[in-house]
Amino acid sequence: MGTLIRGNRDLIKEMNRSLLLNIIRREGQLSRKQLTEISGLSVGAVSGIVAEMLANQWIMEVGEGDFTGGRRQTMIKLNSQAGYAVGLKLMEDRAVIAVTNFESRIIEYTERAISSQASPEQIIDEIAMIIQSTLDDSKIAFNKLFGIGIGLAGVIRSKEGIVRYSPFFGWREFPLAGMLEEKLQRPVWIDNDVNTLTLTEQLFGAGTHHANFLVITIGRGIGLGVVINSQLYQGVNGGAGEVGHMILSQQPDVGYRPLEEVAADPAVVAHVAQYHPVKTLGDVVILAEAGDDHAIQALADSGEKIGVGLANVINILNPELVIISGEGTLAGDFRLKPLFAAIQHYVFDGLLDDVQIVVEPTNDQAWARGAASLVISKVFESPIVETNVNA
Repeated sequence: MGTLIRGNRDLIKEMNRSLLLNIIRREGQLSRKQLTEISGLSVGAVSGIVAEMLANQWIMEVGEGDFTGGRRQTMIKLNSQAGYAVGLKLMEDRAVIAVTNFESRIIEYTERAISSQASPEQIIDEIAMIIQSTLDDSKIAFNKLFGIGIGLAGVIRSKEGIVRYSPFFGWREFPLAGMLEEKLQRPVWIDNDVNTLTLTEQLFGAGTHHANFLVITIGRGIGLGVVINSQLYQGVNGGAGEVGHMILSQQPDVGYRPLEEVAADPAVVAHVAQYHPVKTLGDVVILAEAGDDHAIQALADSGEKIGVGLANVINILNPELVIISGEGTLAGDFRLKPLFAAIQHYVFDGLLDDVQIVVEPTNDQAWARGAASLVISKVFESPIVETNVNA
């Protein structure tokens, strides 16, 4: 009985520590008094846990807050140097990698060419060398590293560290995390790249103060990250969020086609390439800015289709926030105005009343930072996670 009570007390203390750490993360900086009021914990519990976190250098004191009468309050915040994370986004022809601090700020970034045609073992060796080289450049001590996060396209069983299916590499049931852990002797976590970007938004971005939100990414593909009751929803085996494979309607002569096949960046470029020698979305945008009707129409059609798909998701999940991200947002209003118009038209009456929609363009550094956030999220994770959310 004594062991059980002690175990329960230890668990409660860990849960309270996680609660306080997350409040400090969300608020940026605050006083012990404010922390007590927000958390609902006792003054003694907050004081003891804060003292421990200060001693362990998880947090730091940053002077006094604005004086409002009574005793002056010392402010506390996260210690950005409490630990570091490596994040790597793996693509078919290259990897982008970042080292971030505890507040998810990038302190080292690089990108390297890789080959999807290489054997899995060769790719693992390449990734390990890239990570080690980047860490050497950052001058971060290995014992200050929380771990390594990998983001890549495909269906990922993140809890097991297994790539269930990778469209770029052709991997099936591939134990990527375990193989890298053996090489690097540090914890490795992997997830779908859109999920890692969603974690960044949850920890330090627009989703910080929202319990239910979506992140849709537009680029080479169309992806979706879903947060429900403050937990990243991944589905039964890591396949949640494949909105790019949503079927909107039957196309004449070709049958049913998925959303990203008709609306992602390659579809836009392919359509305009029938009339102009374009190779990238940027080329299409330049034509649109010059008034080219083909480019303008292709971007508008793409935006409308994505808006219809997103309206379907909003109708199903009723989020409080939608973040539109990805490299495809560089098309600006050519794509986004029709997208917003479609959302307004197709979302069920009243469901948009309390939905905030924001646009956050994404570059390679953001994807790498997202992969690092996969590591940082483990530090803030409560010891009890709702099992009915990530079944």
